Amino acid sequence: MARDRRVLLVEDDPATAELFLEQLRGDGVPIEHAATARAADQFVRSRRPVLVLVDLSLPDMAGRSLAESWASDPLLGEIPIWIVSNSDAQDNLWWHEVPNVQRYFLKSRVSLGRLSVEIRATLGLPYGDRLVNRLAR
Repeated sequence: MARDRRVLLVEDDPATAELFLEQLRGDGVPIEHAATARAADQFVRSRRPVLVLVDLSLPDMAGRSLAESWASDPLLGEIPIWIVSNSDAQDNLWWHEVPNVQRYFLKSRVSLGRLSVEIRATLGLPYGDRLVNRLAR
């Protein structure tokens, strides 16, 4: 199965999810949202996104457990995961040991504009003037 060219945001807080979705969609990032680990797992297994942004505190399963379960799957383990959490990375050093977890962002310090630039660069999407020109067509 080919990967879906979408990013998946796994975030249970509606206000936080809306902030992320509004910024990233406005910047041209093709992004979907899942509010639970179960919904995220279903999405990842059926659509295989190119990148997953995961909150560690989810209502039905810890984001860590979710990331580790995907890492142990031969196909899903290829999907890069970026943690976006309120928990400090220094308190969660486990993420260095999970091969598909590549980045860790502290929500209170992450600039959504900067995150957008990094996602677009990672996915090879246009940004800056190229994005404005593409959207104007």
